[in-house]
Amino acid sequence: MPEPLQDPVIVLLAGGQSRRMQGQDKALAEIDGQRMIDRVLARLARQAGSLWLSAAHDYATGLAVIRDEAGSPAGPVGAIRSIASALRARGGDAFVTCPVDAPFVPDDLAARLMVEAPLAMAEADGALQPVFALWSARAVLQALPPDRCQERWSLQRLGEAIGMRAVCFPDAGALMNVNTPQDLEIARRHALDTRGKRLGEAGSTRYSA
Repeated sequence: MPEPLQDPVIVLLAGGQSRRMQGQDKALAEIDGQRMIDRVLARLARQAGSLWLSAAHDYATGLAVIRDEAGSPAGPVGAIRSIASALRARGGDAFVTCPVDAPFVPDDLAARLMVEAPLAMAEADGALQPVFALWSARAVLQALPPDRCQERWSLQRLGEAIGMRAVCFPDAGALMNVNTPQDLEIARRHALDTRGKRLGEAGSTRYSA
């Protein structure tokens, strides 16, 4: 029997084809000795009630996997509709999404989006970041009945159709996506720099007698 749903439901989007990664599955790319999928899941697990994976398989994570339903729209909108369908079947409605290629996703992503519940989408540097969003399963399914699933949809178009509100994230780097091998190298350097700063701060701690 499936485990009871606990809010917030957070879904990691890991079904992309990594076309610009020269054949490498970015979920498996390593950053600071850790698979990217594991790094992102660790950040999400601290803020999730229930944690799901939108992908073709579970990457040995043991998480519940939501696969794209037949007849869903092409691309990431198909994943969103499939998640919405699965969640409604379990009696749920709200869910937060995050992509697998976001190695620095904020620890308070869900909390910040839920301030604008029931529908919110991240914005950074004046641009919407539609993979980081709070969705309503009801609203998604109402906007995407079967007879409209063959239309050309984008996440931004879907967000506009259901009335998403923008939530500003001042640190655009926290929403960085790793789309290319060059992005991966940048992320690896940033992770090492960040770890070095943390170690330096720990080493310089002074305690009073």
